[in-house]
Amino acid sequence: MVIMESENRILDCHIHYALPVNPQELFGILEYTKTDMANLVIVPDAQRISSVPDALMVKYLNPMKIFVFGSLDVSQYFIHNKSIGRHFVKYVKRMLLCGCDGIKMIEGKPDLRRTVPIPDFDLPAWEPFWSFAEEIGLPIIWHVNDPEEFWDEFKIPSWAKSQGWYYGEETINNEVQYTQVFTVLKRHPNLKIIFAHFFFMSAQLDRLSKIFDNFPNVCVDLTPGIEMYVNLSRNQEAAIRFFEKYQTRILYGTDIGARCVIAHESELNKAESINRSNLVRTFLTKPGHITVKSDGDFLIGMEDFDLYGLNLKREITQKIFCGNFLRIVGEKPNVVNPKRVIKECKKIKSMIRIMSLIKRIPVADYSYANQVIDFFKQK
Repeated sequence: MVIMESENRILDCHIHYALPVNPQELFGILEYTKTDMANLVIVPDAQRISSVPDALMVKYLNPMKIFVFGSLDVSQYFIHNKSIGRHFVKYVKRMLLCGCDGIKMIEGKPDLRRTVPIPDFDLPAWEPFWSFAEEIGLPIIWHVNDPEEFWDEFKIPSWAKSQGWYYGEETINNEVQYTQVFTVLKRHPNLKIIFAHFFFMSAQLDRLSKIFDNFPNVCVDLTPGIEMYVNLSRNQEAAIRFFEKYQTRILYGTDIGARCVIAHESELNKAESINRSNLVRTFLTKPGHITVKSDGDFLIGMEDFDLYGLNLKREITQKIFCGNFLRIVGEKPNVVNPKRVIKECKKIKSMIRIMSLIKRIPVADYSYANQVIDFFKQK
């Protein structure tokens, strides 16, 4: 499949990356999908703590094309659970000095909350972090919840259930999490948050509209789940009105690389990358009936289905595809500081050792941190 042509400059705000994927392979995928700029969103790793330095290495190789939103330090939930906010403030300051442009939070994904002792977001433990983020205008991409059918054993798709994403009573309820987030927003109404995956409210446009009206710095991205596009297509007229009204609050994203990072694969899936790019761009720009072909995988599934494109005006899609991200984050990526990245890699190695000693990591693996250290030392 050939990626659709677009007159708009494309900035994908939601691409995943970690070693062992070769940076040149990522650059090849961006070229193949006709993506002009990318924001690499980093998630914690249970084995190696952080792959933020990996992404900063990529950014160093292409400094005008790559933004990086670093993950938070997952080890702090085990070591400083009652005071994580204070520790995250120090950590984020270090990440920004290393060259990060913002923070990616996966902490709202229910699956992670089953395995990591993340305090409720409206508890005092988080308060220093939210205050700091609001004060400096820190851009945050935050994954909160999952599709609501993941809490219903009769509606959850089989591919999601196979990933362990069925959430029973032992998992935090999606509405409980929404309530926590709304409490945070009321306390800190100027937080600069981009909720990933349309905040999983594609079937609740009136509700999302009220959130936008109440919190002027809240945005969403269009990163699939496919259910988002099904819901918007079913309510096409309302969706068009929503996108027209809130055209400055919606960002283009694809989740390219997500499966690769989760499975620790060394190669990005070219076909899936094309499918993701085409899905989002076609839905926004094309009119009428669109047949989406099965990919036999967790993006689209085992059966073909139909969508109805929004056919948005070019002045709207220009904002969604690129302009909104640059307005929120800045026209140019922050500069990578190699010495600070090396120092951070050494901190990561120390934390890997500590986490292995307390049996949170089965085997200490310093290879990726060492690879980044060697790269920057050569520079």
